Parts: sequence; C-alpha cells; structure tokens
Amino acid sequence: MALRPFPVSPPDSAWLRMEQPTNPMTITGIVGFGAELPLDRLRRFVDERLSRFDRFRMRIEGVGSTRPRWVPDERFSLDHHVFETQLPAPGGKAGLQTLVSDLMSQPLSFAHSPWTFHLVHDVDHGDGSVGSAIVVRVHHVIGDGIALMHVLIHAVDEYFDDDRPTGRTRRPKRPPSDRALSTLKNAGAETLDLLTKPWHLGRRLKAAGGGAASLGHLLAMEPDSDTVLKSGTSPVKQAAWTGPIDLATIKAVGRAMDGKVNDVLMSSAAGALRRYLQARGEPVDGVTVRTATPFNVRPLEKAHELGNSFGLVFVALPVGEATAEARLRVTKERMDAVKDTYEPAVVYAILQTIGRTPMWAHRFVVRLFQQKASGVLTNVPGPQEPLHIEGAPVTTLMFWVPQAGDLGLGISILSLDGVVRVGIAADAAIIDDPSELADAFEEELAALADAFGQEAESASRTA
Repeated sequence: MALRPFPVSPPDSAWLRMEQPTNPMTITGIVGFGAELPLDRLRRFVDERLSRFDRFRMRIEGVGSTRPRWVPDERFSLDHHVFETQLPAPGGKAGLQTLVSDLMSQPLSFAHSPWTFHLVHDVDHGDGSVGSAIVVRVHHVIGDGIALMHVLIHAVDEYFDDDRPTGRTRRPKRPPSDRALSTLKNAGAETLDLLTKPWHLGRRLKAAGGGAASLGHLLAMEPDSDTVLKSGTSPVKQAAWTGPIDLATIKAVGRAMDGKVNDVLMSSAAGALRRYLQARGEPVDGVTVRTATPFNVRPLEKAHELGNSFGLVFVALPVGEATAEARLRVTKERMDAVKDTYEPAVVYAILQTIGRTPMWAHRFVVRLFQQKASGVLTNVPGPQEPLHIEGAPVTTLMFWVPQAGDLGLGISILSLDGVVRVGIAADAAIIDDPSELADAFEEELAALADAFGQEAESASRTA
C-alpha cells in the first residue's frame, strides 16, 4: 500500500516541539537477548516487521512549524537506521551503560524517520544471560510507550503474521493472548477506567465544574521544592538500571497493603529519592518532590494506533515519610485520589491545544509544567510471557523516558515475563552517577519486602 502524507496530530506536535539540545524528546531502550543475533537477521526483522508501521518509513516535513506533516521518505533505507557497533570498554553492563548514555545524549536526525537501532554483541547482561543487545531510539513523535509496546508485541516471533500486507497495523493471524493485551489495558496505573471506557473521560469533563476545578488546581499547585533535582539541564545524559526484580514479590507487598503494583513502585521511587537526597545532606522533611506521571487515555481497541494519547498527573512522592511502610501507605492514598481526578484529561486537552499554538505559548505551558515537578516517572507493563525475535530469546527489556524543558530526571519502569526493571535517565548536571539511584530503588523494595514479612518473602522464593 502506497504511503500518503498526513498531518502530525496536535498532541504529537506538542511533543515534537519540546525537542531541544539539552533535552532530546527521544525514548531510548534496550532489548537484550540470551543468544547472538546477527546483523542480517536484525535487518530482516526490521524490514519485514517494523517497516510495516507507516511512521517507520516516513519523515516529518515542517519540523518547528505549526503545521508539520508526515510524508513518505523517498530515500528510505535501513542503512540510515540500523547499525552494528562495538560495545565500549569494559564491556558487560558497564559498557552497555556507557553506550546507552552516549546515544541518549545525541538528538535524532529528522532527515529520515527519527528512529535508530544499534546492535552490539557479547553482552553479559548481569542476569546470567550472554548475547546480543539492541539499543533502540525512537522519537516521542512516533508514539508513546503504549503504542510502542503494541509494535513490539506484533513484531515478535510469537505473534507476527507474515501474510498480512504492508501498510497500517492490522489484526495478526494469531492475536496476542489476553495476558499480553491486558498489560496494555492497565498501563500506567492499573486504576483508571479511562483506559477501557474513555467516554468516561468526556463525561467527567462535562460534569459541572470538573474540568475547570482540575485546571484551577493544576494552575494553583505550588512549585516543587528547590532540591538538587532542580539543578537545570545540560547536553550530557546518563543511564542506569536495576537488576531484575521479582514481580511476584512486588505483588505480595501490594496485597499486604491492599494496594496495586503501581503503588509499590511509586512508593519505592519516593524511598529511593529520599535515600539519595539524604546521602547528599539535602533536607527531606517538608520537601515536595513531584513526578509528572503519564496516564493512558487511548482505548484498548486503538492500541495499534501510533502517536501519543496520554495525559499527565503530578504526583507528590512522600519523600518526607520516615519509613518504607509509611511511604507506601501515603502513596496508596494519593494514587487512590488520582482515580477520580480530571487532571489527565485536562493535561491531554492542553497538549492538544499547544501543539498548534504559537511557540511562545507552547514554551509558557512547558515552563508551567516543569515548575510542578522534579522529574518524569512512567510505568509500562509488558507481556508476562517469554518473547523471541528471529529465534533469539528476549531476556532483557528496558527503556528510558525523555524529559521536557529543564527537567533532568526520568524514572522508567517496565515488566516482562515476571520480572521488573527500573531505568534511571539523569542529566549530568543533576546526578553524577544514576546507578546510585537505581541501587537505592532496589534497597527500598528490599525494605518493603522486609517490612511486610513472610508473605512477600514466600512469593519471592516460589516465583
């Protein structure tokens, strides 16, 4: 099917226009394998499976204008997108971390579709598996985490349909399992019925005073406390990530508090930031540290549509609470309050608007948002089953979320086949060594498991 030009949607345009030298709007990820994946097989995978999604073969015309559009890339070639590179010394996870950090600091080119794959070999992933890895970079204008997870699900060996014609996404011959799709449905929070019944969003906005009250609350929200996390940005980005964390243990901790997996993960982020601030002599009592957290507003039946369909909520993490148990209790209370908020819908409406406004208005809104938060935190649940690409087992799946404006901290959470990994993307002007924050996240989860005793420990032993 021939590609035809189409406009960049207003929400996508809003994220496109947030691109700046000190904060590229690029989602960076790692797909690690328990076997070697040759370059020719990776190129075949991209050519046969990913290139079927329109935006991967199109470029943007009019970047920086108020009316950009997607147009066919007449010079499309895998040579512009798929590369084989050497793993930096000393190799292993440390070398891979250096490579991810270096690539994360480089803006993508808009001469072609803004995405790249960098293939490296002989990677010791630190979890007992050795093989190839792909560092994936995709500009936010192509799609958000839910859309890109859908691309992955329909490209892996388990679900790819090689009989379907080229063009826009179609239903595969063997549709993904209910378990695979249910992870998309619950993306971001596990709480909002906006995910499966988006008409509720419209009903809420039409309710008397609902949208106006949420907008007023957002505008009146005090700026975040002036901590080291608000030190500005630079062109140098750094990446780190945790080891594999048992999802069953996280679920057990959540059950002990009648909470959700997302409550436990958000609470762990609060504890990790508290530990990090205290280690630097920063105050934590009475300190407000919010994260801008995406909430999906895309109906499940439209999960295949690329682009950005999410709003944001600004969640105050309880870094001032002294114990892991107290942090989890307060986090649950705050996340429960989010269930009935209009904030995601209001922010999504704002993003739709600023995608077409003059640039000064766009910058004003971005500055307003960045005052309300110290970073971005996103949680994208992946399929809870083994996956393969060109016969190579996927053993590691991780990503790092971009930040906007002067925000320099991103916390990304992703689960795959019973394992959770947490990625830290940090500007060098804010955090010298992001692995310290990743370690603090693991320490906080261990403290929660210890606080809630044998239920979590038993789940960890039997997983």
